[in-house]
Amino acid sequence: MSANPSWKQITVERLAREIGVLGEIIVDDVLFDLGFEDGELPPRQLMTFLARLQRELPETVDREAIIQELVAGLLSTPNS
Repeated sequence: MSANPSWKQITVERLAREIGVLGEIIVDDVLFDLGFEDGELPPRQLMTFLARLQRELPETVDREAIIQELVAGLLSTPNS
């Protein structure tokens, strides 16, 4: 499995549907906390990122459902 190359855009867009522009701020904060300030995330770190992201999301949204949707959309097997 590999991380979808547009993982950050997909993540921010999904969060924006639930919490607006706060989604991008949370994504950037989590990346910074994990030491990936430039927005580059090695595929092997994707699940660590998503676990941390889930903890940072507001309690007013269905955190688990959002993360499950992101996992399904971000992880893919190469078609080549």
